[in-house]
Amino acid sequence: MPGNGGGRYVRELAFATGVAVLSWVVTLLSVLILALLVSLLGRSMFWYNHFYASICLYGAAATGKMVLIHTLAKNLYYGGVRLVELGDLYLTLVWLTQQGLCSAYVPMLMVAFPLATRLLLAREFKNRGASLKYSVLYLLGLGLPYVHFMFLIWVVFEIFTPIMGRSGTEIPPEVVMATLVTLATIFLSSFFLHFIYLARSTKWILAGLASVFVVTFLMMSCGFLFPYSASPESPRPKRVFLQHTTRTFHNLQGQVESRDSGLWINSFDYTGIQHITPHIPDINDSIRTSCREDRPFCGYPWFLPVKFLSKKNWYLPAPEVSPSSPVEFSLLSREETSWGTVKMTFSVKGPSHMSLYLMPHRGAGLSTWSFGDGTPQFDLSGEYFVFYSRGLDAPSWTFWFEIQPPRDPDPSGPEGMISVAISTHYFFGQDSRTAQLEEVLRRFPSWAFPSSWVSTYDMYRY
Repeated sequence: MPGNGGGRYVRELAFATGVAVLSWVVTLLSVLILALLVSLLGRSMFWYNHFYASICLYGAAATGKMVLIHTLAKNLYYGGVRLVELGDLYLTLVWLTQQGLCSAYVPMLMVAFPLATRLLLAREFKNRGASLKYSVLYLLGLGLPYVHFMFLIWVVFEIFTPIMGRSGTEIPPEVVMATLVTLATIFLSSFFLHFIYLARSTKWILAGLASVFVVTFLMMSCGFLFPYSASPESPRPKRVFLQHTTRTFHNLQGQVESRDSGLWINSFDYTGIQHITPHIPDINDSIRTSCREDRPFCGYPWFLPVKFLSKKNWYLPAPEVSPSSPVEFSLLSREETSWGTVKMTFSVKGPSHMSLYLMPHRGAGLSTWSFGDGTPQFDLSGEYFVFYSRGLDAPSWTFWFEIQPPRDPDPSGPEGMISVAISTHYFFGQDSRTAQLEEVLRRFPSWAFPSSWVSTYDMYRY
C-alpha cells in the first residue's frame, strides 16, 4: 500500500493480535483461579450432575472477562481495532493440509465462511456501516460452521465429564472443566469480538453475565448443586472400590513381620469420601492411610496400576479373611549367573486373578524376566506391576526374573535387594463376600456405585 497506509495497517493488526492474545491468557488465568476457589470451598464436581452449571459459572466468567478486556481496549485505544482481520492469520490451514491431516477442515471452516461473508458484505459495511442488516447477514454466514463447532465441543464435554468421575483423587476436575469451558468460549467468540468495538455500550452484557455468574456461584456455594444422581435416565454415580483384605509382611528371613486386616477403600474421583461420611460415619478421615514407600505399591492390593491417580486411601480395621483357596507362593530356585545377576524362579497357585508387584531396592535393577519380550517395563514410580488372570482350572503360575544386585546397598532402606508382593482378587463365588463387607455395602446411598471384593496381600524380601 502506498504512503503510510501499510505501516498503519501492520500496527493496528499487531495491536489487535496483542489484545486478543492478552484477553485469552488473562481469561484463562482468571477462570483457573475461580476453579481453585471452588476446590477450596469443597464443592468440586458440582457440575457432574448439572452440566449446564459449569457453563453458567465458568462460561459466564470467561465471556465477561473477555468482553471487559476488549471494552477497556476500545475505550483506552480509539475503538478502531479491526479484529475481523484476524481471519487472515489462519495460515495454519496451509501447513495442516500439507501434512495430510484430516483435521485441517476445522480451520478451513473458520477461514472460508467469515472471509466469504466479509467479501459479500464489504460494500454494505462501507456504505452504511455496521447496520442491523449487516449484523444479521454476518451472523447467518457464520451459522453453519458454528453449529458444527458446537457439536464437536459438545462431544468433547460428553467424553470428559464422565471421565472426571473416575479420574482419581489427584487430578483436580475443576481445573480440567474450567479449561475446557474457557477454550470453548475463546474458540466460539473469535469472530464475534469485533462487535464490541461497534457497540455503543457493553454494560448490559456485562451486567447480565455478572448476574448469571453470581446466581450460579451462590447456588454452588450453598450446596444446591449436588454432584451425584441415581436417576436411571441420567445416572451420575459416585465410584468407590472396597476390598476386604488381609495383609502379611515377611522379613528377609521369611518370618512374618506384621499382619493386619481391614476394608481398604478407594475413591475414584476428586471428592474423596466427603459425601460418603454422612451416610457411613465409620468411613471418615480418621482412618485415612498413607503410602509406605518401603513396600511394593504402598503395601496395598492394587487391582490396577493407578496408585499415582488415587493417593488418598482409607483403611477401616476388620476381621481377617479366610478364602477357601488361599494363595501358595514359593521360591523354586535362586542362582547366580555368570554375568553377575541373580535369577529367581517362583511358583504361585491361587485364584483366577492375581497381581504381582516387584520393587527393586535402591541400587538394584531388573535386567530381564519371563514376561512379554523379556524387557521389564516399570511404572512412573519405578516399580513393576504384572496382572495375571486365568480360567477356573489351571496349573501353578511359574515365572522368573533376573536382578542386578546393588553395589552399595542403602543402609537406610529395606533389607535385601528386592521386595516381591503377590495379591489375590476373589471377584466371584463365596470367597468374594464377607459379612463385614456386606454390612458396609448396605449402608451406601443409592447414588454410590461401590465395587467390592475380597483380596489378600503377601510381601517377601529377598
